[in-house]
Amino acid sequence: MHAVNLSKRLSVEVFDHNRPIDESAWIEIGNYEDLAHAVDACRKVIDRVLYKPRYASLTGHALMQEYLNYGPVPCIRGVDNMDAFDPYEYLESKAKLGCQKHHENALGFGL
Repeated sequence: MHAVNLSKRLSVEVFDHNRPIDESAWIEIGNYEDLAHAVDACRKVIDRVLYKPRYASLTGHALMQEYLNYGPVPCIRGVDNMDAFDPYEYLESKAKLGCQKHHENALGFGL
């Protein structure tokens, strides 16, 4: 269970170091009333990147390295507890599964 100060609005922001140098690397993608929706938004940021063809054949360390070099990092603002969502832990769970298997499972072709 996560302790959250419900008097604060939760926003999901993404750090994307691939943005043009004259723009902020931080992008706000939405505001959420509850933690579950904010966490889901963070997962979707990572999943959208992992669905790209360049990641389809990668697993394990190679996937982690590729994402850490080029992928955006979502975070939840307004959460007092830092354990609300760990993008690196979520990415690691995806890397263990492998993107191809994740794609197949999402489409209903996998086990």
